[in-house]
Amino acid sequence: MNFEITSVLLEVLKPYLENAIVDISTDNTDWRNRSYKSDLVTIDANNHVGFEVFENEIIAYYFTDHYHFEDYTSELQDGEENYIERAKHFLKELFEYKIQKVEYYKGKTLSSEKYFVIYHDGREDECIGNTWYGLSEFINPFGKKSIRSTTWQFDKSKGVFTTRQPKSVDPNAIEVIDINEDCYIEILKNHNAYTYDIMEIDFDDYFGMYYWAPAINIIPSGLYDTKDNAINAAYEALKCRGK
Repeated sequence: MNFEITSVLLEVLKPYLENAIVDISTDNTDWRNRSYKSDLVTIDANNHVGFEVFENEIIAYYFTDHYHFEDYTSELQDGEENYIERAKHFLKELFEYKIQKVEYYKGKTLSSEKYFVIYHDGREDECIGNTWYGLSEFINPFGKKSIRSTTWQFDKSKGVFTTRQPKSVDPNAIEVIDINEDCYIEILKNHNAYTYDIMEIDFDDYFGMYYWAPAINIIPSGLYDTKDNAINAAYEALKCRGK
């Protein structure tokens, strides 16, 4: 690598990258095919997520946007973080929390888009990315306004960003049975009785993301004397719903 900062940023992201395919290019060219010195780190190629390190600048790339962190050390006020610390903070939040993209349309034309960080408690940070397309495309001023939303979350098990919320199994479950990619059964034990929960994937129109929720139209779980009976009851509940 050309710069030590690259290793520092990768170390910050290490907890997330065990299953990711990380590509580092040190021989890069611009749009005119002219060579320049940088470390271009691609973490999720399909979603264009990664970062590039220059001598006095870091650029974080995410989906259709990017963010510049430049070295203004001489202009920092007391208590302000330098550009490396700010880049570390930004990249960690990118991988730790959900990232929501909101697209604003006039008629069928995309007029602007914004990105937000959604924290675990549901809070939304201030906008981290804002692009306006008014000068690059014709926008009908009389077109009907509409909004579309897409939310990504990093899936550590697959090493990529996805609009499908990673499975979050109840820590008290003693066994988990995958029915398919969209449904699974959790078997739980309370004292000497067994119960089941059936979880399936659903879609949130507001956030534009698939999430896990209790399966609908399912016979409620009872109390069972053995684990096998609880499992059989869960399968029977799915069978009855199928009818």
